Amino acid sequence: MEDLAWGTDAELTDEQFYNRERDISLIKSLLETTSKGSPPTIMIVGIRGVGKTVLLKKIKKELENDYLTSYVDLSATSGYQKGELTEIGIMEHFYGSWMEACQNKEFFTVFKKVSKFFKTKKFELRDIVDAGGIPLPIPQSEDDYKKLSKFVLNLPQTVYEDHSKDIKGSIMIIDEFQALKDLGGRLDAFLWFLRSVIQNQKNVAYVFSGSINSRDSIIEKIAGNDGAFGGRMLNVEIYPFTKETVRNYLNEKLPSLKLEDSGFERFYKCTNGIPFYVNTFAKLLQKDIPLDDERVKCEFKRTLPLIAVHLINQWSRLTLHEQNILTTLIDKPLKRKEIGEKLSITSGSLSKPLHKLQNLGLTESKNGVYTISEPILKAWLKKEYEEKGVFPFRSI
Repeated sequence: MEDLAWGTDAELTDEQFYNRERDISLIKSLLETTSKGSPPTIMIVGIRGVGKTVLLKKIKKELENDYLTSYVDLSATSGYQKGELTEIGIMEHFYGSWMEACQNKEFFTVFKKVSKFFKTKKFELRDIVDAGGIPLPIPQSEDDYKKLSKFVLNLPQTVYEDHSKDIKGSIMIIDEFQALKDLGGRLDAFLWFLRSVIQNQKNVAYVFSGSINSRDSIIEKIAGNDGAFGGRMLNVEIYPFTKETVRNYLNEKLPSLKLEDSGFERFYKCTNGIPFYVNTFAKLLQKDIPLDDERVKCEFKRTLPLIAVHLINQWSRLTLHEQNILTTLIDKPLKRKEIGEKLSITSGSLSKPLHKLQNLGLTESKNGVYTISEPILKAWLKKEYEEKGVFPFRSI
């Protein structure tokens, strides 16, 4: 039976999941040292669509019987979505996730400790919000925030100590951690505070995962020599599928897809082996007919608006200035000065928009040279220009 997931699926069945045995084995073996009182702090990076979230949710599922496991997607927080990410908002998210994990384990004694903490500590409250069905006080002052944050961050260690016969440790997965960039100038202070609390925990492992490449600036802030977790964080990069893996995957999961050798070469070139694009494009291709190079190329152009829909949405939310910067990079990589010359503006005025485009994962810089980091976005922009003679700066 054919069982190919859509690229947008964030959680797969065991039948849909394919490959990654080495990655799973490595990450699980690292996390399982938590049971010996030596918990790791792991950073997992990889380009968007490579399958990090699917991978981590599978690992979480395989470990949740023996461990208290928590999964947090920072990009899904209301604060991030509104462009108002705050430290207390992050703590609220952590708190709700841990309490949900305790509910799933039926560790109800934790709720009594939470209640006692809130009753015995004196807080100046700004508000009380609902976090996973549990009321969470929002402190008024910085001192109150630190007290509450330490309590939230120490929860998994406290739970382990109360239930060491039931679990081997606690594991928190913090996905899309690049969202922390929204803290701006407060990022360093937050990271150092986070480390100051969790570095003394003997039974809690942390996994940071993000859709970034290994050269992203936030990597240096977190795991660099002078970063908050420098020297303590283990780095794991998830790579796209190889040609051989993609070929075997399609043959096994979608035998009705009749790719000739030239068609497969074109398919791999279009998707770059990135699982999101492999799955999406394969599902959209015609089945049970021979697909050579030319036909796959035509099909790619036809289905490109569907393959690139998430990138098109991102494009539509950019300013005209930011869109213009991307279009100057269509033909070749450029230095900031060269981008400024093409747009007839000073290079200094490019600092903020270039920084934003990098944070969004749409561009990357190496040795001062900027490129579009999303080949599918570049392909869609080229297609639009070829068909309409103008880039899609505005839509109705």
